[in-house]
Amino acid sequence: MSDPAGYRFAPMVGRIGGRAASAWELGARADELMAQGRDIIHLGVGDPDMDVAPQVRAALEAALEAGRTHYSPLAGEDGLRQAIAAHASGLYGVAVAPDEVMVCAGAQGALYAVLQVVAGPGDEVIVLTPHYTTYPACVAAGGARMVSVPLDQARGYQPDLVAIAKAITPRTRALLINSPGNPSGAVFPADTMAALVAMAEAQGIWLISDEVYWSLCYDGPHASALMRAPGEGRVVVVNSLSKSHAMTGFRIGWTIGPRPLIAAVALLGQALYFGISQFVQDAAAAALNDPTIPPTVTARFHERRDALVAALRAEAGLPFAAPAGGMFLLVDVSETGLDGEAFARGLLESEGVAIIPGFGFGEEAAHLVRIGFLGTPERLAEAARRIGRYRATLPG
Repeated sequence: MSDPAGYRFAPMVGRIGGRAASAWELGARADELMAQGRDIIHLGVGDPDMDVAPQVRAALEAALEAGRTHYSPLAGEDGLRQAIAAHASGLYGVAVAPDEVMVCAGAQGALYAVLQVVAGPGDEVIVLTPHYTTYPACVAAGGARMVSVPLDQARGYQPDLVAIAKAITPRTRALLINSPGNPSGAVFPADTMAALVAMAEAQGIWLISDEVYWSLCYDGPHASALMRAPGEGRVVVVNSLSKSHAMTGFRIGWTIGPRPLIAAVALLGQALYFGISQFVQDAAAAALNDPTIPPTVTARFHERRDALVAALRAEAGLPFAAPAGGMFLLVDVSETGLDGEAFARGLLESEGVAIIPGFGFGEEAAHLVRIGFLGTPERLAEAARRIGRYRATLPG
């Protein structure tokens, strides 16, 4: 790859760019307008607007005071791996050992690493669409091809097992799923998860389950793909503290899977970053060892989910499916005559509400916009009024 200035880059740079990478441009525009003094309601980026728990901050400060500022083991500090294993064992009801855990730079780092070690040039990875914006780049970085299987809004964005089975070819190396879903908010029930696990094992492919929103389930329990011990199958679970503990900036995530996979991911970690900060890992262990933190975060987002759903139903006049989990919902704007990008741009400029156009979650979602329940109930109600006001200016 090269550019007009004559610089030459590796082909990977072209593969990890693409249209989805530009979905965040409206967020940058919103920041510009806010700097100009505009009253912008920013419902785009899934960063919980709450402080880290005091006990986690105390653990971080204690680690710094103790001089925990050196290199750490590639797979993670023993204390954190033990905390993750214990947390996962309790959460999933299976026996997870510390050496089946790899600490990574956030769930994003874990997803990237896992996909690089399981799929390369000529391989295929099945992804359910609409999908999180970075999935295409994570798949393409190593030269694999992403195969999209659409999720139907009319089915509540639940997986179509027949369609997934038809998408599997001899080149398929993995199936990547996300529940609760970003951007859909769909939560896959336990029987669906069991069917996906069985399908992956029968086909000899990896099932990579992104479960970072596990704690944000509002209408029923979370079901994990990790239904048996990691060493007994081909399931890989990715998780983090970003959403459940409001610790996005700590960049702590992990992957749980069979020991050979963990060893491969550790090799990539050696090449990428050579370990995660000791003091951050100590704070993460303190967070996981305190079960009181996630319910506080969940209660706040449950209240916001209900507030946004009610306000949009009353004010917006646009169809959407109420999310069962996560931090977002998808709204169909096709009846306005605009695609998601045009709708989101117009809404930001005219009414000062920042949302994300659907094309960032796959071209199949170009007629959608993603709205986060990321502010107070009062601000969410105001956002819905502004969306309804903008909708009233459009045809359809």
